[in-house]
Amino acid sequence: MGQGGRDRFFAIGGAICLRVLQRSGRISIEGLERIPKSGGCLLVSNHISHFDPILLGMRSPRPIDYVADGKLFNDLVLAQILSALNVIPVDRSRQDARAAKAAVERLKQGRVVGLFPERGIRHGKASILLGAQLSPSAAALAQMARAPVLPAVVVGSDRLYQLRSWHRPPRVFVSFGEPFASGPGEDRCAFTQRIHERLLALFESLVRRYEIDPIDFPHSAQERWREEERARK
Repeated sequence: MGQGGRDRFFAIGGAICLRVLQRSGRISIEGLERIPKSGGCLLVSNHISHFDPILLGMRSPRPIDYVADGKLFNDLVLAQILSALNVIPVDRSRQDARAAKAAVERLKQGRVVGLFPERGIRHGKASILLGAQLSPSAAALAQMARAPVLPAVVVGSDRLYQLRSWHRPPRVFVSFGEPFASGPGEDRCAFTQRIHERLLALFESLVRRYEIDPIDFPHSAQERWREEERARK
C-alpha cells in the first residue's frame, strides 16, 4: 500500500469511527480550522484513554502519523493495521533514537505527527493536566524538525469505557489550540514549559466554558468501571 492508499485508509477509518462514537457520546470537537493545511506539524496531546487517537483524528482534515508503543506491533493483525495507518513504533523502555529519527523525518516531509508525551495513559496527578510535569520529548522533536507544535486536549474520553455510555452518552471534549513554533535560540526547557502552558490553557478554557465538573477530569478505566458498578446498585 502506497502513501496515498494509507492516507485514504486513515480517512475511511476516521469516518467509520465518527459514526460509531457519535452514538456513544456527546462529542464536541473544536479548533479543527487551526490544523495547518500543509507542512509538517507536531500534534501534542494529553492521553487518558485508548479512544484519544481516534477522537483526535476522526474529523481531522489531514492524516495523523501517531507515535505509539512498539508492543502493539507484537500482534500480527494489529501490526498490519497500525502500519497501514502510518503509526511510528517506539520502545518506551529506553531512549529510542530510531523512533525519534522517524518522527523527525515525517515532520520534515510535511506530515502531521501525533505525540502523547505522557508515554502512556495517565490520570489524576499523573496527568499533565492535573500536576505532572511535561516530558521534553515534544519540544525536542519539534526543534529538531523545525516544525510547529499543535497543542490539543481531550477530556471525558475515559467515560467511553463505561457500558452505560451507549445508553446515556457522556460529554466528551476535544480542543485544538493555535500552532506555535520554538523561538530563535529558545532553550528546550523553556519551550517545554511553553507547550505545557498552552495545554493547560486549553484545558482550563474547556472547564470554564463547559462547566466541567472535577468528576469528569481524567480517571482510570478501572475507576470508571467501579463507578458504573456502584451506579447499578
